[in-house]
Amino acid sequence: MVNRAIIVGTEVPKTRGGTRTVTKIDIPTGKIEMRTGVITRAKKYITKEMIQWAYNKIQSGEKFNAKDLAKEFPKEYSQGDCVFSMTGGIIVLLGVAEYSPTYKAYIPSVE
Repeated sequence: MVNRAIIVGTEVPKTRGGTRTVTKIDIPTGKIEMRTGVITRAKKYITKEMIQWAYNKIQSGEKFNAKDLAKEFPKEYSQGDCVFSMTGGIIVLLGVAEYSPTYKAYIPSVE
């Protein structure tokens, strides 16, 4: 699922507009690194496991917010709040979710 859709250079949408760029994909560890700094070259990562978890939530008709992700993936989430939009942004790119400012959560796409 993710290997085909996400490659180095992919622009991942952020919750408040703009994008983050995928800078590295480590297949053995499942880590996907993105540039998070606007002025700096700071980078953070998410994992394919996180994307699969988010995808499964959305596919089952559930929404997920930052608190849900932090509870499920505390180590990765400790990098900062942007891990939420990094994970959700990929689910948006896959075409199955959208960000809801009302719920401050990713929700299943309405078609």
